[in-house]
Amino acid sequence: MVVGSLVNWFAARQAVKGGTSGGRYTKLEKNIPQIRRKKAWERAGEDKESWFKRKYAHIHAREKFEQVRDPFGKKKAHEDRLTMIEKRNKVQRDEHEKKFEKRSAIQGLKVNPLMEYVYGTNGVLAALQANKREYYTRVLHYGVLPRSIAKLAEDKDVKVEESDKHRLNLLTNYAVHNNVVLETKPLQPDELSHLQMCNPETGTFQYTEMVLENDYASRESRYLVNENKKFPLGVYLDEIVDPHNIGAVIRSAYFLGADFIVMSRRNCAPLSPVVSKTSSGAVELIPIFYADKPLNFFSKSQEEGGWAFVTSCLAKSDSRSTKYTRGKTLELSDLNGMCKELPVMLVVGNEGSGVRTNIKMRSDFFVEIPFGRSDVTGSETPVDSLNVSVATALLLNSLLRSSL
Repeated sequence: MVVGSLVNWFAARQAVKGGTSGGRYTKLEKNIPQIRRKKAWERAGEDKESWFKRKYAHIHAREKFEQVRDPFGKKKAHEDRLTMIEKRNKVQRDEHEKKFEKRSAIQGLKVNPLMEYVYGTNGVLAALQANKREYYTRVLHYGVLPRSIAKLAEDKDVKVEESDKHRLNLLTNYAVHNNVVLETKPLQPDELSHLQMCNPETGTFQYTEMVLENDYASRESRYLVNENKKFPLGVYLDEIVDPHNIGAVIRSAYFLGADFIVMSRRNCAPLSPVVSKTSSGAVELIPIFYADKPLNFFSKSQEEGGWAFVTSCLAKSDSRSTKYTRGKTLELSDLNGMCKELPVMLVVGNEGSGVRTNIKMRSDFFVEIPFGRSDVTGSETPVDSLNVSVATALLLNSLLRSSL
């Protein structure tokens, strides 16, 4: 402050005097010593940029890993408060959304994966009458329950529950359930090893059941005897994969008088509620067996029981099967009265490829249903065969008719 005043006074004085020689002014700062503190980089003999890089370059990186100092916990308390508010808002939002969420179509409907749901009036009635299943859980119905089903359910102590139609649709996959569904244990057919001898006088035949892998038991079963049938008649299903076809075959076999059904376990469709519905409950009324080893079943049944295996096939469809069918082909009329002479197993095959070759090799006879339209002979037509269930019904009818 004093230096500044002195400079101003000296400048004013020089102006009054008219200046120094030559008309130039002399600055007072040059004659007064300047006191200035040296900078740190100047004392170190470095330029500013180099000094700062050497001195403070590591500070920023270290701060990244150092915990922020919060000696009084104010920052943590603030963060906790914000977290609590966020959680409270989320809970309120979730509760609000639940009031307007779209309810699931099967909400409240508990389906037991270990059970199956037999549907249809005839199927449910037959299942309760036959009593072949291990146990029954409940009968679900919509509207008036048929009196016969209600009486059987009461006798067997089966719970009866009234339900809505939508739930029944879900349980049956929108099938035609006739407003009644039975929750029950699935059918468990016996494992058949092979067939044995028959006794026409008593109307019984023997068979060997596979209890365990290497444990067998001999069983006896009755069969139907009438004027056209002295020996038993069975139907073997080989690789039929459509459950509707299996149900239709079982229904025809039961209605026409066949005694039992044998199915290849690994290739056929299972005995599902669809089969029960299509068979109109016949799956509960006719004995059904599984054969895990078909070739062994054929061979031993022929050797020990004298059973004749008649296979349905199209002789003209596969030239390779000619060597198996040569000398063994029967006309449809040749089947008439066969069940009066010997026990018969009718073999029917897959909807597309028919009976497998290894099964044909072990068959005793072959039969083909003739094509009845002579006007298209020699020309290609998409309708060149019958449905397996229809063909089975025709063959069974021929076997069960007496010869003329």
